[in-house]
Amino acid sequence: MAHRTAQLAALAERPPASFPAELIPLLGVPDLATLTPDQAAGRACVWGGARLQLDTAIDLGETRHDGVRVFPQSCGPCVAERALLALAPHSIDCEPCHDRERWQDCPIGGGLHRLRVEALRLPRPGDAR
Repeated sequence: MAHRTAQLAALAERPPASFPAELIPLLGVPDLATLTPDQAAGRACVWGGARLQLDTAIDLGETRHDGVRVFPQSCGPCVAERALLALAPHSIDCEPCHDRERWQDCPIGGGLHRLRVEALRLPRPGDAR
């Protein structure tokens, strides 16, 4: 029972709670058909392939592929990189993103920036905690 309680506590504290779900499509999640079994099961990062820990894996949203449930997840460094890659093309034509006083008000630009900062604070896969 203690093991189950520890699992539930870890799930309640997982990073995705603070990550806006509407930004996930902007990150360019790989084609689900190209994922390895570990990536599809959420045990490895969908971009870098690193083994993930439950307490630091970033949930990219459960979905279905060919009738099978898929649980893509990522490590913090890869989400940070993808957020930066998504921010660059967005900010080209976004007026608030060009304004030093208002850039944080843009739900996409400000959201991607906050996502990147939060993701960079997470331990890298394999780091001792």
